[in-house]
Parts: sequence; C-alpha cells; structure tokens
Amino acid sequence: MQKNEDKNQLKIKKIEITNDKISGRGGLAFFLRYVEQIGFYELSEKILGHIRISSKGLSLYQFIKQMLAYFIDGTYMSMESFNDRKKDSGYTALLENKEEAMSSSHQIKRFFRKLMNNNIGNLIYRKILHKLFLWRLQIEKPEIIILGVDTMVMDNNDAQRREGVEPTYKKKKGYQPLHISWGSYLVDIVFQSVS
Repeated sequence: MQKNEDKNQLKIKKIEITNDKISGRGGLAFFLRYVEQIGFYELSEKILGHIRISSKGLSLYQFIKQMLAYFIDGTYMSMESFNDRKKDSGYTALLENKEEAMSSSHQIKRFFRKLMNNNIGNLIYRKILHKLFLWRLQIEKPEIIILGVDTMVMDNNDAQRREGVEPTYKKKKGYQPLHISWGSYLVDIVFQSVS
C-alpha cells in the first residue's frame, strides 16, 4: 500500500514554467506514464515475478522503469552512469522517484546477472515480445498476418567477453540474431553465434 501512496504523491500533475529542477529529458516522463498506462509493468511483474530480489533493495517495478528510461534516453552509454543519475535531483524528479529509490550501477549489474542466469534473459525477452504481439493483434484485428524473417549481424568486437562468437563476413566478432517481424513490430528473436 505504501508503494502506491508514494507513487501517487510523486506523480507529475501539471506542467508549468519553473526555475527548479529543469531537465532536457522532459519527454521521458510522458513515455514512462504511457508505459504504465498500457500495463507494461504488470506484464513484467507476471513474467519476471519469479526472480528473487532482495527485500532491502529496489522493487522490480523500479528496475524496469529505470532501465526503460536508460534505453529511451540514450544519453549515457555506460552502466556507471546510474551512479551519477542517483545523485541528480532533476532526473530523480523526472522519473517521479524518491532519491532512495534510484538504482546504482551495482544494483543494475546484479539484476542483469540474475536475469541472465541459465539463459533466462533470452527466454523472458522472447516471452515479452510474444505477449506484446498478441496484444497488438487484439487491438488491430488483422484479417491476414504476414510475418517477415531477417537476420542482423551485431558487432561485439570491443567486448571483453565474447563467448560463442566468431568472425563475421565484415571481419568483426559478433552475433547474428534471427528476427521475426510483423510490419514494424518485432515478434521474436532467435540468438545464435555467427558462423
């Protein structure tokens, strides 16, 4: 119950001119609100709810919300940037969070280690794509579904760990996932090393 009260207390209720906590990333608040309204966090809880997260740490909701903001923002390319964001009161307010609810880079790395344990990460990602595909089908109700299949060579040449990768035709070490799409939407991805 406390989580919902804190969340409602920190919600952005109106937009005005102010001298306090200005951020050039104002669009993130609208994106995160949209993601919440379509029920993405509830879907994530259903799919990822079995992953054990410390009761002393952040909630699954906070991990997902802050990672989505990280991906959409795209300003920083390093996980270490979470430490700087944790200290930025403007960014904290933009995410409608309290300071103690902001994650550190170590918390994010531990979360991803748990997620990737035993290849769970790929299975979960694919399950999310499948659920989103079914959701879109229910909205658009097409008479015919045409799926496309394509691959994309991904450069992983600079990574310190390159397990299972081989040189590509571009002389880079990387991966070549197989993408299945419906129009502009991704439906499934099969990861495989380049051979």
